[in-house]
Amino acid sequence: MKAKKRIITTVICFLLLLAGISLRAPKQAAAASDVLDLKQIQQTFAQAIKKGKQSVTFTAPASYSTAQIKNALEQAAKSQNRMLAGSVQFRKQTNSASTNAKYTVELSKDAFIKVKRLKSEAAARKAAAKALKDRDYSESYYSDTSYYEIFVKMLQQHPEYNYNTVVWRNTGGAYGYQVGRSLTKEQQDEKVNAADKAAQDAVKKCIKSGMSGKQKAKAIHDYLILNCTYDKKAAEILGNKYDDAFTAYGALVEGSAVCQGYAAAFNLMAKKCGLQSMSVCGTAGGVAHAWTYAKLGSKYSYIDCTWDDPDDGDEIRNDYFAVSEKKMREQHVWTEADFPKEDIKYSKYF
Repeated sequence: MKAKKRIITTVICFLLLLAGISLRAPKQAAAASDVLDLKQIQQTFAQAIKKGKQSVTFTAPASYSTAQIKNALEQAAKSQNRMLAGSVQFRKQTNSASTNAKYTVELSKDAFIKVKRLKSEAAARKAAAKALKDRDYSESYYSDTSYYEIFVKMLQQHPEYNYNTVVWRNTGGAYGYQVGRSLTKEQQDEKVNAADKAAQDAVKKCIKSGMSGKQKAKAIHDYLILNCTYDKKAAEILGNKYDDAFTAYGALVEGSAVCQGYAAAFNLMAKKCGLQSMSVCGTAGGVAHAWTYAKLGSKYSYIDCTWDDPDDGDEIRNDYFAVSEKKMREQHVWTEADFPKEDIKYSKYF
């Protein structure tokens, strides 16, 4: 009887031993699952960014390089509408007994900037136009295909919004607008508002009911020639130094401007009376120059108010009013790809 009891006891212990082994096996499997691959690392980073964590620790194969971990972090940031911009510290702890390593990533408070992802060229044009029109430069933008050049072109084509406005781009690929150092945001707003009011008042004076598109453009052309003087001194300014003469404010409020100011004022007044227009930049007479491309009824023409302004009295020339591209290219030089004619349709966004 005692022998039988011993046998039963031995069997029970053996079964418990087997049960112990089977219970420990899932723990070992779970530990293995804690070793993250690059996709899982990216997901871990995305969750950390979403929750605002500044320290992220995980286990991954020791073969992963810092560049691979950083790339996973950058992709995770983009998935959360963020871009890596501040300082990041990477630490890697290895153990000779394991093929895995412990990774710790420390993120500074300013590690990321918020970005708005732009998915198409059309979206980029709308975003650029809205930022200029609203004078809201707080947004930073990102796109897999960079649309930075669109932001540059939009500002060149619509200098009526250029009051020391700068287009920036960082090494990560984010871009946007900001106010340059020469003006504060308050000063910029003051000048833009004054120019807008002056343009509205000017339109009331020179635009009559029932005018055709070409007649409206001629009225604006003549108004600027009679009420604005070419600023020769400002024309000699080099570099990025701000001067009112390069703005619609200079042309409409101070009555003194260079070619960019004339073109900016024309655009601003044109919008007030329903005309579509944009500025074109190039050279004329061997120097940098800006003029206007406008839709006049069903036709499109070039206008150069600056070259039609003799600045010696009340004479008004029409040598460069509503002229063809062929006529314009006799003296004006520009790159068609930088100012394609079809871009005028985007003036509707303003």
